[in-house]
Amino acid sequence: MELQVIRYEQVPLGKPLPCNIYDREGKLLLKAGEVVHSHRQLEELRVEGLFIPKREKAEAPPEPPKQSPFALLDPLPAHVERLYGRMSVEPNFPGRTNAVAKIIQEACGIDRDACVGWLFLHSDARYVIAHPIHVAILGELVAQQLGWSAEERLALLNAALTMNIATLVLQHKLHHQAAPLSPPQLAQMREHSTQGVELLQQLGVTNAAWLAAVLQHHERFDGGGYPAGLSAEMIAREARLIAVADVYAALVTEHAHRHAYAANAALKEIYLQRGKQLDSQMTEMLIKVVGVYPPGSYVRLANGEIAVVTRHSTAPTAPIVYSFVNPRGQAINVYSKRECANPQFAIKELLSKHKVDVALNNMHALWGYKT
Repeated sequence: MELQVIRYEQVPLGKPLPCNIYDREGKLLLKAGEVVHSHRQLEELRVEGLFIPKREKAEAPPEPPKQSPFALLDPLPAHVERLYGRMSVEPNFPGRTNAVAKIIQEACGIDRDACVGWLFLHSDARYVIAHPIHVAILGELVAQQLGWSAEERLALLNAALTMNIATLVLQHKLHHQAAPLSPPQLAQMREHSTQGVELLQQLGVTNAAWLAAVLQHHERFDGGGYPAGLSAEMIAREARLIAVADVYAALVTEHAHRHAYAANAALKEIYLQRGKQLDSQMTEMLIKVVGVYPPGSYVRLANGEIAVVTRHSTAPTAPIVYSFVNPRGQAINVYSKRECANPQFAIKELLSKHKVDVALNNMHALWGYKT
């Protein structure tokens, strides 16, 4: 039986399958008429590869949603700026924060690859604004795969958005500070999670999961964190997930004291910390969600071009990419889709953003959405 690969997006969720689906070895995974109910189930199947016989046809890929996830994500930094700036006079701080969290949930529900791409490529916001949004996006995507309910994920997102609320000024300074933390700065950092909970309670937050996640997001799996030196499952699961997303998001971001890590170097760093500083299950799930070549990361191809990854594919080493810099380092006016399975366009290396001088334009179009 001759097989042909189908894309992740071609498998309908919640509807009877139009044909049998096999793995790359020809083993039947799902019969025609069966239903794939969740992204998590589909993700598990995708590891095996998704194939159909050439004589059969899969359901046509759905048209991209009219609502671009970038239309939801692009205004978020301004929303968070207002949220932080007005918190002392905001009569419904928990409700306002929850509204931002729901926007993140909506965007991630539309297109998770695009949301990861936005995390890597959006650079217009201050670090203290962008970082909690990035942590929230990663947390939402991982929690989806772990099977958390929408309400459980909202508590996680609210905590991610407010985890550093008591130390915004210091966080901004540290992002631009090349020198190590001074003793007073270190003391303030070690107190900020406790102070953050106190501030949130003053602002009307009563959700126990939200407060526990903020209090414990600097606890470490091996017991070496603060403020209470908790370890393993003593730490709230929301806090354990935030810790993983927090570390990864910080690593792939440019700082005054170091350049951003390339995506693979960041994955290696958090992988080495699993079971030590970080929860193993949540670390491994984040690695699975973002992948070796995350959407939004830059890669150099065998022909010398630089491309941006836009989507995962059934082959982990051959994601969907578009070239935007030619081998001479010049911008390509019309982005060109490249098949990384073709040796001419095989990925040779992941690049950190600081190594690429050419800026991308119109993220909407790169991911198949109208502006």
